[in-house]
Order: sequence, then structure tokens, then C-alpha cells
Amino acid sequence: MKPIQIILLGILFLSSCSKNNDESIYINEESTSIKDDSTSIEEVPVKPISTADWMQGSWGVRFNMNGGIKLDNTSQYDWVGGAQQIVNNLPSVGYVITNFTHPAHGYYYTLRDNPYVDIANEIHPAMVPSLENEQIILDVIDVFKNSGKKVILYVNAGGPSSIQGNVDATEAEISTAWKNYCDLNFDGDQGLAWRTLAKGYFERFKGFADGYWIDNLSKLPGEVDDFVSMIREVDPDVAIATNLTKSYFKDVNGNNIKVDSDGINDEDPRDYRVFFLEANDPYMDFTPGHPTPLGRGAPPNSWAYEELTFPLITEEPWSSYDGSKQTLKHYFVPIRERWSVSRTDLVFEVEQAYRFVRTFTDAGAAITWSTTITDGFITDDEMPIMREINNRMLQSPKPDYEPYVRPEGASLIN
Repeated sequence: MKPIQIILLGILFLSSCSKNNDESIYINEESTSIKDDSTSIEEVPVKPISTADWMQGSWGVRFNMNGGIKLDNTSQYDWVGGAQQIVNNLPSVGYVITNFTHPAHGYYYTLRDNPYVDIANEIHPAMVPSLENEQIILDVIDVFKNSGKKVILYVNAGGPSSIQGNVDATEAEISTAWKNYCDLNFDGDQGLAWRTLAKGYFERFKGFADGYWIDNLSKLPGEVDDFVSMIREVDPDVAIATNLTKSYFKDVNGNNIKVDSDGINDEDPRDYRVFFLEANDPYMDFTPGHPTPLGRGAPPNSWAYEELTFPLITEEPWSSYDGSKQTLKHYFVPIRERWSVSRTDLVFEVEQAYRFVRTFTDAGAAITWSTTITDGFITDDEMPIMREINNRMLQSPKPDYEPYVRPEGASLIN
């Protein structure tokens, strides 16, 4: 047994069964019930039914659409054709993540009409696409649903209240208009105003969306519990991932385990923590799966994930925060050096990508590739990788994948 495996066993044994912060590895006890057969009493593990059951053993891709005025400005893209390309080329993909809000912008929406507020006239027209262009997201979802694929929508929970920092003139106008709207209609309560606006769109997406990947909850106006409860009231059966906190490996002394080097050709001097997939709050039905942030020097295909993170998935694909329900372990993995930026370098090649997919799906967990979009289609150098994974996943038996081997020169901080 390798030294790192011994360390990990010690971590798992000594870890607490409760969560104290977002940087501790922990194990939650499964719910149990007592069975009396008149001769003996035994504990029987109970695994509550999850709204994310349909994700078990599945893989997905991202179809990252624009919202608001940005959707109007790219309405010439063949968005529907790009959705159909996924259906035609990737039949083994079980679900697709597309958009409720524009990526990283909670104030641009893929739909226009809202039953609770006339956004274009009462707040700002740039926040929503034209009525004609709101049909794009509905047509895209139809393509996926008609093919039997599930649909998850990305939601930036920060909403219009999260506009800050270096903003352009339109964003500055939206920020001012939003504050005025909240003052006039909600006595300045931006949390209630945002929940009301968002509720209108959750209602419109009901029956179309099977899940939501909710980002930027640290910037949410109001309480997370109120926001998630609103979604549950609209659609109790939808699956939710909440990207609020992350968990990182610690050693037996409570110090962060960090990667020192990714190999002999690693030119990035930064050391980074190693994330793992567990339920970090009581809201999530599947883990958001966001890796250690790329900006901290952590590649999305880190050897440390394969050596430390993934064994915990193969051992048990489900997690529980407090024992009340089960959360499916899911990895949302950027395929390039930056999220959603097609001009940056591709990180994965076929063999490692296929190994990642098989590692998760064989265990009964889930993995989503954050594929990038160019002119409405998955970027040209990414689609061949996705097609090859798809072709292998359709074979019976599936071809073996190349086993993991630690890269030469890769090491943790001693």
C-alpha cells in the first residue's frame, strides 16, 4: 500500500461525522432503521429516494447559451442546430446543462416574459432577449427533451444585485434600474425582489427543466434557504446542485493536502488544494462538482484528483449532509484551461477523458464536461473527443480504458 493511501485511510477513520467548515473531509453516517424479526435486531441502511436518481451512472455535456441582450446579439448563431448536433452525435449522453441565466451574469435571462414583472419596461430591456429570441431556449430544450435527454439549467443566483466591480455602461444602467425597482416595489428588499423575479422564470421552466445548477450563492441577496424553498415550492421534483462551499483534503494533523508539482513539465509554481465530492449543505441533490478553482493553479485533470478524489467516488457514489437525504456525487469538469473560453488550450485528450467518464459512470456517479460553444456548436476540437467517448460507451462490452499512472515528477507538498 502506498504511503498516501495509508494517510487517506487515517483521514477517513479519524474524520468527524459532522461538517464544521468547507475545508474538512468528513463522513456522514447513513440513516438507519431498526428491523425486528422477533429473533434478532439489525440495522438496515436506508437510502432515501433522490430527485437526482436519473443522473446515476450518466454523463453529460454543457451547451452554454447566452442571455438577455447577449442572446439578441448572437441570435444568428445556429443554437438549435448545435443542440441537434449533440443529439445526433452523442446518443449516450444522458443530460445537457444549458442556461436559465447567462453564464456568470445573473441579470441576463434566456426568457423574456415573466408573470410577475415586465422586466424590459419596468427595469431594463437589456436584461431580456426579444420575444422572438426567447423562443431559442425553448426550441433548444425541445430538441434535447424530444431525444430523451434530461435538461439541467445553469442559474447565477447573484441576480441583478451582484453587479459590481468593473462594469460596462449597460451593466451600470441595469444596476441602477434594479435598485430603483426594488426601492419602488419591494421597500428596498432586493432578496424578495429577486426571488419574485426568479420565481416567474422557474414557473415557466417547470416541465422543461429536470434540474438546476445554482452558482454564485455567496452573492445571493437574501437567504439561501428562502431561495431554495421557493424553487421547491414551484417544482418539488426537480434536482438541485448548490455551488456554495467546497471540501478539501486535510492530513491527519488538520493541514491542507496540497499539490506541489503536476509533473516534470509543470511550469506553474502555485501549490493547490485537492477538492473532493461530498454533500456540503442540506439543499443539494447532486454535488455541483466544481473543482479546485483553476485560477489557483489547479488543472481540471489533476493527477491528484485521480489518486485522491476519485477513489472516494468509486467506493461510494452517494453522500449525505445530515442523513435526511442522499446526494449524488457529480463532477463538473472544464475541458479547457478556462471555463467556457474556446480560445484557451484544450486540457484533455481522449484516453484520459474516457477514463474520467468510465470512473464515474461505472461507479454509478455522474460527470459533466463543460464543453465550450463556437457559433452555436460545441467547439471543433472538443466534439471529436466527445464522439469517441460516446462510441466507446455504446459498445458492449465497453473497451477498457488506460489505467491511471502518476505522472513522472508529480508530488504533494511534504
